[in-house]
Amino acid sequence: MHYIKSKLKINSMFFNHFKFAFRQLNKQKAFSLINVVGLALSMVACLLIFKYVSFEKSYDAHIKEADQVFRIYRIAEGEDPLDGVASVFPGMTPIIQQNIPEVDKIARVIGSSKIFQSFAFTYYAPSGSNKTFNIPNGYFADGDAINIFSMDWVEGEGVASLKHPFEMVISNSFKERFFGEEPAVGKMLRFKNYGRDIKVTGVFDDLPENTHFKYDLLVSFKSLPAEWNLDSTFGWGNFYTYIKTTPEASVLGIEDKINNAFVNTDGAWFKEEGITFKLQQVRDIHLNSHHAFEFEANGNQATVKFLTIIGVFIMIVAWVNYINLSTSKLVDRAKEVGIRKVLGGYKKQLVAQFLVEGFLINLLAIIVALTLLQATKPWFEALLGIPIELFNASNIQLTLVLLASFALGALLFGFYPAVLFSGQKVSSVLKGRSRASKSGLLLRKSLTVFQYVVAVVLILGTLAVKQQMGFIQNQSPGMNIDQTLVVKKPFIEADKRSTAKPAFLNQVNQLSNVAAIAASSEIPGYEISRMRWIALGPGEDDKALYAKDIAIDEVFIDLYDIEVLYGRSFSKDFKDDESVVLSLSAAEQLLGKEDLASWIDKTVYYETAPYKLIGIVEDISQESLKEEVQPHIYTYHDRVIYYSIKLKPENMQATINEVQTVFSQVFPESHFDYFFLDEYFNRQYKADKLFGRIFSFFSLLAIVITSLGLFGLSLYNIGQRSKEVSIRKILGVKVGSLFYLLTKEYFLMLFGAALVAIPLGYYLIENWLAGFANRITVSVGLFFLPMLIVLALTLITVAYQVLKAAFANPAETLRYE
Repeated sequence: MHYIKSKLKINSMFFNHFKFAFRQLNKQKAFSLINVVGLALSMVACLLIFKYVSFEKSYDAHIKEADQVFRIYRIAEGEDPLDGVASVFPGMTPIIQQNIPEVDKIARVIGSSKIFQSFAFTYYAPSGSNKTFNIPNGYFADGDAINIFSMDWVEGEGVASLKHPFEMVISNSFKERFFGEEPAVGKMLRFKNYGRDIKVTGVFDDLPENTHFKYDLLVSFKSLPAEWNLDSTFGWGNFYTYIKTTPEASVLGIEDKINNAFVNTDGAWFKEEGITFKLQQVRDIHLNSHHAFEFEANGNQATVKFLTIIGVFIMIVAWVNYINLSTSKLVDRAKEVGIRKVLGGYKKQLVAQFLVEGFLINLLAIIVALTLLQATKPWFEALLGIPIELFNASNIQLTLVLLASFALGALLFGFYPAVLFSGQKVSSVLKGRSRASKSGLLLRKSLTVFQYVVAVVLILGTLAVKQQMGFIQNQSPGMNIDQTLVVKKPFIEADKRSTAKPAFLNQVNQLSNVAAIAASSEIPGYEISRMRWIALGPGEDDKALYAKDIAIDEVFIDLYDIEVLYGRSFSKDFKDDESVVLSLSAAEQLLGKEDLASWIDKTVYYETAPYKLIGIVEDISQESLKEEVQPHIYTYHDRVIYYSIKLKPENMQATINEVQTVFSQVFPESHFDYFFLDEYFNRQYKADKLFGRIFSFFSLLAIVITSLGLFGLSLYNIGQRSKEVSIRKILGVKVGSLFYLLTKEYFLMLFGAALVAIPLGYYLIENWLAGFANRITVSVGLFFLPMLIVLALTLITVAYQVLKAAFANPAETLRYE
């Protein structure tokens, strides 16, 4: 019975606390609104940031036993381990398989574009119709790839295979393109390059977006020609090689064994040339790998760390606001505390009351935050570039943990004002004099300085990111890529090759809104894998340069507006099959920087064959302006993979349709695959642009939240000094002097924050800019603007309270003194 009474008493007490808390929030609407909005915005920001960070860290999580899956990469002697090359040599795989028992499975992967100019397949349906598609994400892979990459099977589970020649597995999306709703396993697709059928042995579910290796089709590695002798080839380095180790294997031990396995192998030149092989854990590739020849532009660990820091700072700023806004009501609620103590209220009850109010504010903030997120979900998905699901099976745990952590932190931080309120002396508070200790005031000022530091650093970072991205976009890449439509060359039957290419070029050239069309083996924005030697002589001792090799036609350089510095470009008026054009950096490294014009029409050696140097052209940023310019060799060889079409601005969509009509007429069995080059080229800046948008938005949120905190501190300080202001007014002090008196401490706090924020901001900016070969110079002027912005925000935030106190009637303020 006593237990039941105690329980009822506790329940009644909590009910009364909640009832009183609601009454207080309703009574102080402005204070409650600011507190709830500040916490809700902080929750939104933190949820979004940590969702994004979680997504970036989740790459390749779908791979089972991913801690045992590694990619082999290579680095040269003295090279930074963060550099190196992501691909290796096909002849390594059989030797590793035979000699290293800790390697349970091993698979080579090579992209179709490294071997064939197109990767087109045709399905000849029993009805007599046919469908042809180019598959851009198509690869050849060893049989173990199926077990290493952990595919989820739509069809063929248990029987899907890549162990035999002319077997393939395809994604569900491409299965639907080829076969519709019909089963695919057992059906044949005609591979046009071989002129033979390849059997579909499995259909896998489309890969998630968060994987570093995106493929739509894998063909058995054994389908490649036996005469290529890939199992003993060590001179072709375009093969990505993945291994799955035994559970207890040592990574360092396997690396040592791999590097020692080729010492006595014929043709394995690695050891003598200082090439070392290392293992990279598959889950680390997306954020930590920036080797040459990655599958795509990876993410950035530094970006994830920066955003994590922003998320933590926003969370702390929100908690700091909670303290400042709560303590700002100390003066207003002093009498309430005193009266409740006189009526028998215990300190524990008062603490509990204020904590319940804090809990209620946090609950309302959570509701507002989740409502806001749901209402603006499409906008935030566009901002972050990822799907935002808060309550599905894979995300609900993270959502609940974040919300719970935020609420718990706010309540813990709210314990300080609760204790501060409940600890007031009755004799003081009943006279309207609440106790404000020096240590308490120092704490609140320190917290405000911390908010200032965060605000200045975030504004500084936002300005630096915007300046850098503007600088990159305004820099010339050495060529004109605007209004350039790129069409990928289809497979052409052998008997049509001599006529199809000129027919397509001529017919497209005749279209009224086409300015020019060029053929080439590469396009800007693509990492060139073909490397060739250009030398001053055929001997081994002659000076030579290993450079990127591009095959172009006579129109390419003019179409892209690449400046010819010396000599000329290729021309149909000359026999240029054995001529070469060099980029400026290639010419300077090979020929020296003096008197380059004198080398025109002289003989250089392309590999070991004599070629005439007919021109030197300006360097272009082939990959992106983030990277250093690479030397290029241009040849007049017929290795066409891309057609670049310069369009006039009028009726561009109609022109694309006309180009497609010509394509379909010339290549009737091929799929029209096209894209605009500026979009393709700028995809390399996708991660940096995304970082800039995210950084700017969350910086703005943090600044808004900080402004709310400043409002709270000004409310507290001015409330404490209202009688002082009234006395000074009676003594004749002017409003301007009062304004300076009440705001000077903010100037001092901002100055103190600047001493921390400026060196910290400079360090962070320099670290981020280190990833750009072309970058801005951090100037002194960059640091003044954040200070001015924060100063202006401070004055706007506190001006109302300051002017209200300065113009208040002293008689009203001093009435009870």
